Amino acid sequence: MYQTLIPPLRIVPRGEESLLAATEFDRARIVQAAPVRRLQQKTQVFPLDVKASVRSRLTHSLEVQETGRQISRRILGRLPAEAVCPWSFINLVEMACLLHDVGNPPFGHFGEQVMGQWLGEQLDPLFAAAVGAASEQWPRLRADLLGFDGNAQSLRLVHSLHELNLTLGQLAALCKYPQQQDLAAGQAQHHGWAAKGGIFFSEQPLYARLSQSLGLAPGCRHPLVYIMEAADDISYCIADLEDAVDRRILSQSELIQALASADEGEYMQALLGESREGREGFFPHFRQRLTEDLVALAARTYLAEHDAILQGRYPHALLSGQAPAARVLDTLKRVAREQVFMRPEVEALELEGYAALRGVLSTYACLLALPEERFSRLLAGAGGADLFFARRLFHRLSARHLKAYRLAVANPDARFQCRAEQEWYYRVRLLLDYVSGMTDTYVLEEYRLLSGI
Repeated sequence: MYQTLIPPLRIVPRGEESLLAATEFDRARIVQAAPVRRLQQKTQVFPLDVKASVRSRLTHSLEVQETGRQISRRILGRLPAEAVCPWSFINLVEMACLLHDVGNPPFGHFGEQVMGQWLGEQLDPLFAAAVGAASEQWPRLRADLLGFDGNAQSLRLVHSLHELNLTLGQLAALCKYPQQQDLAAGQAQHHGWAAKGGIFFSEQPLYARLSQSLGLAPGCRHPLVYIMEAADDISYCIADLEDAVDRRILSQSELIQALASADEGEYMQALLGESREGREGFFPHFRQRLTEDLVALAARTYLAEHDAILQGRYPHALLSGQAPAARVLDTLKRVAREQVFMRPEVEALELEGYAALRGVLSTYACLLALPEERFSRLLAGAGGADLFFARRLFHRLSARHLKAYRLAVANPDARFQCRAEQEWYYRVRLLLDYVSGMTDTYVLEEYRLLSGI
């Protein structure tokens, strides 16, 4: 079964490769990719933090990678030796973990909300100015554009924009929410993640090809996604609170009191007691002990539900349920939500990001308001007095993103009912690609430049 799910196949063949050689090539391409480097200046919890010990998206992703490796090793220790190549399995999981956040916009999930709000307000008037009358298909395309999602952007980023040409299994292992918009009311509703559309309309042909080649049923996750998801949950739930204490958002004693007051039984009390008395300090012991227990739980669940996971029928996360360690994880999420994310210090930084993101989007929106004929003049290097400002903005767009736009609109796509809507859909994607790819610091610099500050 694993031979079908993780074959050494690519969209663009590289010649005959062994599975291990293919995953090693993927690993080298991913580690050297610019989107991974940009994670060092993207928010984990605290935007624009200059303290080196506080996690960025890059250091968080490295921790997720290591946790994914630990889960994989436990799983492989129980699988038959002939079932799967161990090093290929580990390579795929580790690189899915390293890439899992590359599509996140500046300021993380808060940035997703800002972009969604701005699109909800501006998409309709911009469409009316640039295109005019809408086809019957437009509401579906509109919903796709409104639902900007960092996970869906990750697939678009590594394949459509940066053209890493990863193996099919590596691409599928990135898709945490493989739900597609056209299946939203259909057969995939039984899956636990079906409410969230995680594949953009622009990447649906790619994902359909992946699914067919790998034998994934509609809406079903690739098995390795479960491991990546568990590794992410384990890493961020502990790290967010550790960073909060490091940043003095709350004290260690306040955190211990909040955790001790949660009604989580003997496991929590024993964990806190051991960690307070640990020679290496509270957080190193707390993190190590809880991580070990959660890694073991994730591996046990994967093995216990192995057949259902391989067939795409398992509708839960590996860490869902009432196991003591999983309940502690839920408590950590709740404490972070109530006592960290809503603190004025954190919200003040987010407000700065809010102004910057909306400001950049609103300025570049003039490129979306242009009819196709006038935007084509910019593409051709022409301009005119009427485009003096738009031309300067156009020159700031990424050459890589413009290449993806040109390829997407070069020929009529049978999936679109209207040629003008095809062009404008990918023009909106062009702007979203550009802005979502910015780091926290870069979007602030761009906002200050555009505002004349």
